[in-house]
Amino acid sequence: MAYFPFFVDVTNLQGLVIGGGNIALEKVERLLAFDAKLTVIADKICEEIKEYGDRIQLVEEKYYSDILKNADYVVAATDNTELNELIYKDAKKLNLLVNVVDVPDLCDFIFPSVMKRGKLVVGVSTSGAGPQVAIRLRKEIEETIPSDIEETLDILAKARIEAKETIKDPAKRRKYLIDLANSLLDKDK
Repeated sequence: MAYFPFFVDVTNLQGLVIGGGNIALEKVERLLAFDAKLTVIADKICEEIKEYGDRIQLVEEKYYSDILKNADYVVAATDNTELNELIYKDAKKLNLLVNVVDVPDLCDFIFPSVMKRGKLVVGVSTSGAGPQVAIRLRKEIEETIPSDIEETLDILAKARIEAKETIKDPAKRRKYLIDLANSLLDKDK
């Protein structure tokens, strides 16, 4: 499989997590870090997921295929292989993107190891081959990120807007923004 690393704004998409245990909790927490709109459905939902009840919709009942109709993407996170396969088939009938946790052959998308600092997001994936390798590499990358990266990105975001308004030549604008980024990143070296 060859996964392309799309970065998708999930704030306006409706996510559906099917499962109510620890695996579902981990996916819920990772998605909520990006302000995802989520519904969780399971016949039994753990208390840790219920604590997010003010941020997510909870449906405490058995899976039914009609719940997929309002979803933009689906995460099957149950401990029941047959149910996960059914969810996958039902989601594909509706042309939904689906992730069946820990079954790469039944995933249209995967969850990389993620580091998030303000606007900076780094995702590392091994395409499911070795998640622990992705975690280790992400941690090593994280150690190299400047501590003031959020401030640097805020400065660059403002400069980019101003440069679009004041520097009409695209080549000069690009050079200005590259030089500014380099000077901000090199200031602590």
